[in-house]
Amino acid sequence: MKNRSKAATAGLQPVVFDMTSNQCVWASAGVISPRVCINAFNCLNCPIDQKMQKMVEQKDLTAGPAYHLHVPVEERTVTPAAERKCRHMLSGRVSAKYCTHNYDCANCAYHQMMTETDSPVPESEVDDTYAGGFRLAKRYYYHRGHAWARIEYGGRIRIGLDDFATRLVGRLDNFRLPELGSTVVQGEPGPGFSKGEFKAESLSPAEGIVVATNPGILKNAELANTDPYGKGWLIIVEPTRLKKDLKNLLFDAEGNAWMEDESRRLASLIQGESGHRLAATGGRAVKDIASQLPEIGWDRLVRMFLLTG
Repeated sequence: MKNRSKAATAGLQPVVFDMTSNQCVWASAGVISPRVCINAFNCLNCPIDQKMQKMVEQKDLTAGPAYHLHVPVEERTVTPAAERKCRHMLSGRVSAKYCTHNYDCANCAYHQMMTETDSPVPESEVDDTYAGGFRLAKRYYYHRGHAWARIEYGGRIRIGLDDFATRLVGRLDNFRLPELGSTVVQGEPGPGFSKGEFKAESLSPAEGIVVATNPGILKNAELANTDPYGKGWLIIVEPTRLKKDLKNLLFDAEGNAWMEDESRRLASLIQGESGHRLAATGGRAVKDIASQLPEIGWDRLVRMFLLTG
């Protein structure tokens, strides 16, 4: 992207860390069978970690073989506490740190200290703002095809559709996600979705290898509409040219200005084609714009706003 404003992003770039292991912390501790981390070491928002924490409340991690889950009897061993690598060490954020807290990160003083200093990804609710009647998540990067990218713990990239995209196409029925191990390329078709007989693909905001897909979105596509920046995420990729890709994305004030422009462009199209105005409720654009404007058509809206970059 040309003429990028350096002032808009100065001092706000998320920190990027190198991965030194891709094993789930529970697998590294020998508690469960070998399992690749599916959440970029963002344990507090991981369903596997949540399940394990419930079990921790009932029985100590060091209790022995009886505590193991899905591990063959002959392989049941528990990694000694002194050898359990902290998730901040597994992700490469610190060179050496071992867990003595049963991976109970939520109540770990060391984890709290690391979170308060320079955590690249907020672990609480998404901090959002609004531009042109559409919701934007702060500290996310945006592609002009209305997909977002968030740098995750460990340097991986989480990808999803923004609020504009989901309000434009309305309630979705199904997602078609790239296979694990496949490659997505910035500006080229990536995750696909459908609504009844209508189908479309979104452009990937970054290039990389797909290392995780969202099982929740495959079961309930509507998550992309109700929680586009949280539970409605689509895939996580291991980036192959992160710095170069970020230069082509919109961040912070630049993203807000772009969304205002997109809102005006959509409003102009709607008024010119139908004579109507871009309706809003409480200052926000209405849902399912495509269904309310059949005279413009699904294909045209997708081509104009989602397949541009």
